[in-house]
Amino acid sequence: MPRTYNDLSPLAERLAPLLYQHRVDGPGMADLSCILSDNPRLLVIMNHGPALGPAPALTAFLQSVVMAGGGERVPFGVTWRGFHRLPGVRDLASMLTQSSRELDVEDLVARLTDGPFNDCCIMPEGELCNVGNGIDVQPFMSNRFAEVAARAQVPILLVAHTGSENLAQTLPMPDALTPLATLLPRRLRQTLSETGVVSMPWLLSGRVPQLGMACQLMQAPLSVADLEGEDAQQRLAQAGFHVRAQLQRLVNRLSLKVEAL
Repeated sequence: MPRTYNDLSPLAERLAPLLYQHRVDGPGMADLSCILSDNPRLLVIMNHGPALGPAPALTAFLQSVVMAGGGERVPFGVTWRGFHRLPGVRDLASMLTQSSRELDVEDLVARLTDGPFNDCCIMPEGELCNVGNGIDVQPFMSNRFAEVAARAQVPILLVAHTGSENLAQTLPMPDALTPLATLLPRRLRQTLSETGVVSMPWLLSGRVPQLGMACQLMQAPLSVADLEGEDAQQRLAQAGFHVRAQLQRLVNRLSLKVEAL
C-alpha cells in the first residue's frame, strides 16, 4: 500500500532536528496550501544541492506539505538507479521512491495519470551534485521530466532549498588529478571541467544552521504536440534550460532572504 505524507511524517519528525536547526520559509511557501488544493497531481522539481542535500530538503518539504494540509497525498520519486541495487540502501530507496525498481518515463506518466499517486519528486541534476558549490543549479542529467509533465498534463512545482551547501566542502580540482578525470562519465567530466570544483560530502559542520525553503508553480513548458515533431529533442532541451533557469532564480531569491535574516 503506497504511503502518504502523513505515513512518512513520523520519520521526518525524527530526522528534522538531526539535520537542521531552523527552517526559513521563503518565496511561495505561504501559497503551498492553495497550490496543493488546486492541483491534485504535481511534478515536483527540486534543486539537489550537494550530495547530502536531499536529506534535509526532502525532510523539510514533507513537513511543509503536511502543514499545508496535503498529508493524505501520496508521493513517489526518482533516484539514482544504483541505489536500487545496493544492499542496505535498496530498502531506503524503495521507501523514498515507493518502487522496488527504477522507474522510466512511461512509469512516471502512468503514475501521474492514473492510480493513487499525487506527487512525483525529481532532482534532475543527479550525479552532477558532486561538482559545484551546492548553490548553483548544475545542468540537468535528463530533460525528459518535461515530457512527463506534458504527457501527464500536470503542472510543475519548483522547490528550492538553501543551507545544505554546509554539508559539503568545495575543493578545486588539482591539476595533478586532471588526467584521472578522463575516467569519469562524460557529463560529469564535462561539468567538472566547466566548474573546476569538486563537492565533497562533509558532516563535521554539524546540522544545517538555517535551511531555506521556497516554491513556485509553473505550467509544463511543453505540449504533447511539441513532442511529436522532428525537433522534439531540441524542444526538450529548451524546456529543460528554461526550468533550470527558473529554479536558479528561485534559489537566488531564497538565498537573499536567508542571508538578510
